[in-house]
Amino acid sequence: VVGMTTVIVAYFTLNAENYLWQWTSFFSGASTAAYVFLYGTYYFLFKTSMNGFLQTSFYFGYTLLIALNLGALCGTVGHFTASKFVRIIFRNVKVD
Repeated sequence: VVGMTTVIVAYFTLNAENYLWQWTSFFSGASTAAYVFLYGTYYFLFKTSMNGFLQTSFYFGYTLLIALNLGALCGTVGHFTASKFVRIIFRNVKVD
């Protein structure tokens, strides 16, 4: 899913004649991390009954670590997929 959405974002970026697709493809894949962290915040506020500084700091610390690692993973997958896509479409371009 991350690869396909990143390919779509890279396609629209290239279609708008913006050839700086690398960071766009990375951040469109890594945006999954923001969703995971926001869902973790929602879960903490409404589904758990944790209180106290130590529980809160551990929960948000580990949630942040998980979200950052997931963002790096999904961003890398997205960039790799978009890179393959760009190489395939530019390989097939004929210049006269």
